[in-house]
Parts: sequence; structure tokens; C-alpha cells
Amino acid sequence: TNLPERCEVSIYNVSGTLIRKYNKSDPTTEISWDLKNQSNVPIASGLYLIHVNAPGVGEKIVKWFGVLRPVDLQGF
Repeated sequence: TNLPERCEVSIYNVSGTLIRKYNKSDPTTEISWDLKNQSNVPIASGLYLIHVNAPGVGEKIVKWFGVLRPVDLQGF
């Protein structure tokens, strides 16, 4: 939330592997992450680093901790 009109958002795991990258260039102030990587595979629970780079504005790094529920295979 509170993103500038143009920015690049990169999401990394704690080992520094790029998980997902978004290039934002619209007037909305947020990006919704579906908690999947670039290959459309759900991410694991854990700590992620979010790097926001906005040309002419600056950079920001956010630490995010996410916990996902285990998959219920009995519900099928």
C-alpha cells in the first residue's frame, strides 16, 4: 500500500533468491500479491524481504512474515 504511480517491487526470500517481481505503472497505490512465485507455485511460510524502488523518489525495504495454512487433502 501507499506506493507511488511508478515503481518496481521485488520480493526475496531470506537467502536472497528472487521470488517475484512487479513493475507498477498505474495510478493505484497498491499491489496485490497472490503469494505465488514467478512460476505460479505457492510460497512457503517464512520471512520475505520486499524491496520497493521508485525512480526519483527512493528505495524502501520491508520485512514480511507470512504463515500459510497446511493443505487439506481430505477436502476433495
